[in-house]
Amino acid sequence: MSYSVGEVARLTGVTVRTLHHYDEIGLLSPSGRTAAGYRRYAESDLARLQQILTYRELGFPLEEIGEILADQDADALSHLRRQHALLVARMERLRKMIDAVEFMMEAQQMGIQLTPEERFEVFGDFD
Repeated sequence: MSYSVGEVARLTGVTVRTLHHYDEIGLLSPSGRTAAGYRRYAESDLARLQQILTYRELGFPLEEIGEILADQDADALSHLRRQHALLVARMERLRKMIDAVEFMMEAQQMGIQLTPEERFEVFGDFD
């Protein structure tokens, strides 16, 4: 089964223009083309696009994503494990920030003046 660029765009929420750009820079080239030259995406292309979109969501630049996906020693499962670890770390960081904001809201409601250390400890080693 193969998909047109429009179908892939609808399935993924990615614009046709973005898919064309990914093709132009060699990040996601469709597996096939029609006789008229239209792009056709295979299931394996969709799997690669999922990896690209997850790495993008994690903040990786396209160039680095290309390098990551070019690693011959990494298979789909190793990418998923890496993405999972990165997402869990992000979730833990966000949970700490949510807790800190809730603490600051409570202090504000109770009229408690927080020290600068208390206000900014949530950022810790934030870069």
